[in-house]
Amino acid sequence: MEKYDFFKKDGVRPSEEQRRLTKLFYRNAGEIYARFDEWKDIDKFYFIPLYMEMTYSCGWVAEIAPDPVWLGSFVRCTLEHPELFQFKCPKCGKTVYPYRYVGSPLSGRVDLEGRCDCGWEGFEMVSGWRQRAIALRDQIVKDNISYARHKLFHLVHAETTIEHLLQWMCQ
Repeated sequence: MEKYDFFKKDGVRPSEEQRRLTKLFYRNAGEIYARFDEWKDIDKFYFIPLYMEMTYSCGWVAEIAPDPVWLGSFVRCTLEHPELFQFKCPKCGKTVYPYRYVGSPLSGRVDLEGRCDCGWEGFEMVSGWRQRAIALRDQIVKDNISYARHKLFHLVHAETTIEHLLQWMCQ
């Protein structure tokens, strides 16, 4: 697959269970971001699949990144590219780490959706759809070798979920 081919090839949609687990990430993103250094080196957590459906449709479908997006890739990209993926809360001014990106390649607009500790929840509209898509896809490509190694050493295992990560963080 060409990593910069933004047109979606198939109509496969995530299952209800995959959507439910991804929404669990949305609800707990603040805690997951805050504790990234604790779990980032644990492959089973880093490679939790998220089904974010970061697409835009206008007769054809373009996607920021193909599903699934690995949790670690998404969080690492957000933390390492603050100029692209973080914004200031309009209510209190704290940094907001978004849990979802959607937008339009035609206008270049991206909505970074997030939640702040002060209680504000919403999105920040920014420009630069393509540069954000490239940054996220580049991070996923960087992680491909680690993912291949993880799959090689864990041929028979149940897929880890956000629920498992949250349980581990509560221990």
